[in-house]
Amino acid sequence: MKLSTQLFVTILSKTTENVSIFILSIVLARYFTKAEYGTYLHVQLIVNIAVWSLLLGIPHSVYYFLPKVRSQRKYLLNVLALMAGISFIVSIGTYFMIPFLSESLLNEDLLNLGGIVLCLILFQIPITSFEPIMISAGEIKLFAKLKSLFSLALFISVIAPISLGMSLEQILKSLVFCFLLQVLVVIYYSLRTAYKYSSPNLEGENCSFNEQARYSLPIGLSSGLSEMSSYADKIIVSNQSSPEDYAVYARGAMDLPIINIIANTLDNLLMPRFIKAFKEKDTPGVITSWHTTIRMMASFIYPCCFFLIATAHLLIPAIFSERYIDSVIIFQIYSLGLLTRISTFSIIVRAIGKTKVILWVSIGTVIGNILLTLLFMSWWGLVGAPIATVLVMLIMKIMYVYSVTHYLKINMIDVFPWMSLLHSLLASTISTLPVLALLSLEINVWLHLLLLSIVFSISYILLTKISLSLTKSDKEAIRSITPKRLKWII
Repeated sequence: MKLSTQLFVTILSKTTENVSIFILSIVLARYFTKAEYGTYLHVQLIVNIAVWSLLLGIPHSVYYFLPKVRSQRKYLLNVLALMAGISFIVSIGTYFMIPFLSESLLNEDLLNLGGIVLCLILFQIPITSFEPIMISAGEIKLFAKLKSLFSLALFISVIAPISLGMSLEQILKSLVFCFLLQVLVVIYYSLRTAYKYSSPNLEGENCSFNEQARYSLPIGLSSGLSEMSSYADKIIVSNQSSPEDYAVYARGAMDLPIINIIANTLDNLLMPRFIKAFKEKDTPGVITSWHTTIRMMASFIYPCCFFLIATAHLLIPAIFSERYIDSVIIFQIYSLGLLTRISTFSIIVRAIGKTKVILWVSIGTVIGNILLTLLFMSWWGLVGAPIATVLVMLIMKIMYVYSVTHYLKINMIDVFPWMSLLHSLLASTISTLPVLALLSLEINVWLHLLLLSIVFSISYILLTKISLSLTKSDKEAIRSITPKRLKWII
């Protein structure tokens, strides 16, 4: 399967999941009171940190080791066993921490939800290994189908109890049942994939447990620290405000899901190419591939950033209701962080096996985010938290770029396709001008947003067609995954 097809199939399936989650966040924000919604978000905060912070780098290591180990079946069975053990330990540990977490987050309602939190963590941790196993094994179409079914099940598990007027606790129990079904499906297909490897990989190596641990643990620790860093502002806001205020903050401090999906998926699919190029000491090949992904990401992310900031005061109240008008400024500041999201940046460091760099960068990021969030909140209140987060993310990306120049022995000028990025920025800036001119129109908010998006898109596409932000090969790559009727745009 071509890379473009792999990318399209994977992104489509994961987009379905994130669209479902986003729609559910809209429905829940309108269905619950602010206090109830704050409690729901606190449960998700605890579960997400527990699920993604203590994986020991095992899911990420699958991309690296499965293609190169000799006994692939044994390796996958070990991965599944380790994930099961981690899920049991983490879920039990979190359950006993619920009183402490309830006090830290200033939310007594969490005391009654310990069993639900335990089950959500227990079932979700094994699911995290599903994507790397299926993609590394070449089962991308099957993964996409199952991921779409999981998204549908998740959507129904929330919408059904809402339509029946059920309580917060009943909705969370419905989610527990949904993830129980998912983990059973994941275990079945993961075992089936493992037993597909009936004979040893003759080109593989005998990778020892110590070798796997040396690669995985730094990634695991750094991923855990990165997860903590990404939630540091939310934890501190929760500790210093009510669940109602946290609900307002959380609705502003949100990412555009599709951006993370495209960036992470593209990096994971390109990981084998980077590893091969580095082994062959083909530094120009590594840089060329990386530049291509950066140009393509920037051509999508930069216009999104400018449009979201310009229209936030219309968009946020329209989606979440006027109760969340105070979320607008938080959302605008968070959206500024998109300018640095043109790559995950750690992909090159992972590909060359220097995972300790990721660990040290993550440590610095966590410490910096905590200190700056506390400092800026003391100065500017809730608004200080997103400013701190965006600033720390910028510093983190700079640290990664420096490490790339060091290990690949290249100059800073060679790290990015600077002129292409400048053209994307200029096209995005110019396209925002007609949007700003039309903001004062007094029409239906959804028609208003539709009009603004059409005007912005036409302006940006025309400017991109005549600019140098994308090369001919970039445009051909995009055309290859674009529906036939829309190829003329590219």
